[in-house]
Amino acid sequence: MSTIIDIHKLAGLISPAGLEILDEAAALQKKNSNISFKVIKVTDNEFQIRTEQGKHLSENYADAKLLVQRTKGLFSFFGINKTLHVHPVPYAQSRTDVVNPKWLNDKMLKNGIKVKDIANETGIEKSDISSWINGEKPMSQPVKAMFYYYFSKEK
Repeated sequence: MSTIIDIHKLAGLISPAGLEILDEAAALQKKNSNISFKVIKVTDNEFQIRTEQGKHLSENYADAKLLVQRTKGLFSFFGINKTLHVHPVPYAQSRTDVVNPKWLNDKMLKNGIKVKDIANETGIEKSDISSWINGEKPMSQPVKAMFYYYFSKEK
């Protein structure tokens, strides 16, 4: 399975060995920066690549300009005699990523909400809520989203 989505669209432009090298280089981008590539379109004059960066543990994110530079650097090595158009999609942090135990405690204190109130309104066990609030249990993304939207509603 290829790292680059729809890499087969480049088959007439790059040798099979070149496609393997390109895919290996893309795999390094995926591993090191969570940057992925998709071949959108290939015509007589141009080819289009979508370059997207997802969330990464390093939290070192590229802006649109850097994503374009990396893509052009990666694909220019193969001497494709067509104009390359890059559609960059930089990582955008989710609004729910602000949710952590301190954020929860602050929101509960500000709004006068107790653990039992959240349990009654959500149906979630008080022990689970307490574990998340105290940082004893990590919060999954759905849990963070639930708390974010719970506290976003009018109180």
